[in-house]
Amino acid sequence: MSVLDRFEKSVEGAVNGVFSKFGAKNDLQPVDLSSALERQIDSEAMPVGRDRTVAPNEYRFKLSTPDFDRIEQWGSETLANELADNLTKYAESQHYAFVGPVVVIFEEDLDLPRGEFKLTSESVQGNAAPVTAPSEAKDCPVLEINGRQYLLTAPKTVIGRGSNCDIVIDDPGISRSHLEIDITDSGVIARDLGSTNGTYVEGHQVPAATLLDGNTITIGRTRILFWASSAPQE
Repeated sequence: MSVLDRFEKSVEGAVNGVFSKFGAKNDLQPVDLSSALERQIDSEAMPVGRDRTVAPNEYRFKLSTPDFDRIEQWGSETLANELADNLTKYAESQHYAFVGPVVVIFEEDLDLPRGEFKLTSESVQGNAAPVTAPSEAKDCPVLEINGRQYLLTAPKTVIGRGSNCDIVIDDPGISRSHLEIDITDSGVIARDLGSTNGTYVEGHQVPAATLLDGNTITIGRTRILFWASSAPQE
């Protein structure tokens, strides 16, 4: 099954089948946007060393008013998150690296005709860069979430269900802004952001806790593993 086939099936499952009702046959489809993202990342990825290729992590779609309105009605946040997740997986297969989390943004352009769009991209330094290549050697704390690792590259990293978070997790038990990870001189601290269901460290609900290497954080139904260093263990 191709990456695009998996993407279409994941989107369809996420919205209980409304993918097939996204629009008329000739209308702009989510899979068209996904294909455009893959072409964009391939054209903009740049080698920065012998074994490291960095790609843009922020992508902006300018859409006609009818297409923008349909995406808003369908669920723009869900689609943006699915597209970003799919692009991250594609980047892993191509051994691309990012300087921050992958973000997809939709904007309305009153001058564009229906069915057409413009796509731009840039590298934006973020708080949590997905590990997409084994050669990424910057030593900093790491979170492992649903089988994916994230380098904590800034003093504060916000985790939640909302698309404005540094790390977005699709879990209905997680609040839009659920948890903040602070890197301080005295240690790495997990702080609950007033979430509905709370934050648990090693099974204990806490408003805040200093993390130790190997600690497990639980929010909603999601388990997060914390590693104090990204350096290989000897």
